[in-house]
Amino acid sequence: MQNTKCRGNVEQENVLDLIYRLKAGCIASEMRIMEEIGLSPAEYNGIAAINPGEHISGSAVSRKMQLSPSRASRVIEKMVKNGYLVRKNDEADRRKCTVTLAPKGIDIKEKIDTLKLHCDTRIRERLSEREMEAFIHSLKKIMDVI
Repeated sequence: MQNTKCRGNVEQENVLDLIYRLKAGCIASEMRIMEEIGLSPAEYNGIAAINPGEHISGSAVSRKMQLSPSRASRVIEKMVKNGYLVRKNDEADRRKCTVTLAPKGIDIKEKIDTLKLHCDTRIRERLSEREMEAFIHSLKKIMDVI
């Protein structure tokens, strides 16, 4: 399959190939962040799924992390054990619980956000304001299609 198509005078790369390369770059950036902080992918996604001060049910964490409830339960348990989350059991139904970020989890979330901001800044430094606006607009349109 050919990687480029000609439209008038503008040669364009295959859009899906570019999206896949962008995705691979984003995943590599996340892996560097996880490695730098010392988190497993599940812990990283769990911390990313919860905002500081938010009390969220285990099933909501499961949905946000796109994990089965049983897998999410194991991840939550590990994160509680590692001091990233605080779990509070529902008094009426012991099977239900809510979790919130523990102080250690909030610190990690802040580190993740700082490292992500550095990545964002590097991208924005390479584009003009007009290009950035067009890029964001285009990404949103693409997300509506997918």
